[in-house]
Amino acid sequence: MKWDRLKLFNVVAQAKSLTDAAVLLNISQSALSRQMQSLEHEVGNRLFVRRSRGIELTAAGIQVSEAAKKLSQSIEDVNQKLISEKTEPSGKLRVYATNAFGSLWLAPRMGPFLKRFPEIALSLSLRDAEPRVLPSQPHAEIRMTPIKSQDYIQIKLATFQYKIFASTSYLKSNGVPANEKELDQHKIISYGEDAQPPLDKKRLNWLLWHGKDAMPRVPCLEISSIYGLAKCVEAGLGIASLPGWMNDETNNLFEVLKDLNGPALDITFCYHEHMREDPRINVLKEYLQNLIKDENNKFTN
Repeated sequence: MKWDRLKLFNVVAQAKSLTDAAVLLNISQSALSRQMQSLEHEVGNRLFVRRSRGIELTAAGIQVSEAAKKLSQSIEDVNQKLISEKTEPSGKLRVYATNAFGSLWLAPRMGPFLKRFPEIALSLSLRDAEPRVLPSQPHAEIRMTPIKSQDYIQIKLATFQYKIFASTSYLKSNGVPANEKELDQHKIISYGEDAQPPLDKKRLNWLLWHGKDAMPRVPCLEISSIYGLAKCVEAGLGIASLPGWMNDETNNLFEVLKDLNGPALDITFCYHEHMREDPRINVLKEYLQNLIKDENNKFTN
């Protein structure tokens, strides 16, 4: 069996869907199907069957999946040992983050880190939600929700508060709300039904419910991502609750009703226990801790 095909099958087995796996792997579904057919031919057994909601592994598929996981972990363990023995951090460093935080806050601040550690090849994987499956296991994750597994080390970087923002152009046209009651006369932008935020959507859509006894406010616009929501506020379409750190990362935003706070969320730096001594992890952890300490005004500790 070819290792390249086993790696692809490992993602298919975790995603339980050829369609979802193809998206994660950034290849066409037809190309992925051909690779899976070739793997089944090599094995001499069906590895999965298609169902209405995805795929179901056969007995042979379960065995191959377990073997692929063990082989992948063995290769990673050897690679990790070799990397840990290096005195200077080097090699590829895969880091996962949510799309908004990764693109607006994290990525623009990685220049000094890459200059300080030129031998590290940084790879940022950004998604709107915190997925259960990735094509390749990240070395570290910057998360808004905790990992339940005891195998992961989680270090709190900061706590941020959701605030209320509007653009200066919107406020010029519609006025500044003086209290929560006046929110009833304003256009509220909220998360939509298909959004996958790190918190419960009702908690993040608190502006629709705050100060209301029964019926919530009706949003003027629903959108599925925090990045898109921020851009709509920036364009003057309405008022929304956004993470406090976004204020300096976007243009012409003005905080209103400063005494009202939405939910608070911890940002954590997470990595697997077996990477505790990895020099790449340690230098990135230290860099992020110092960075957030220097920019502490954007976060509520």
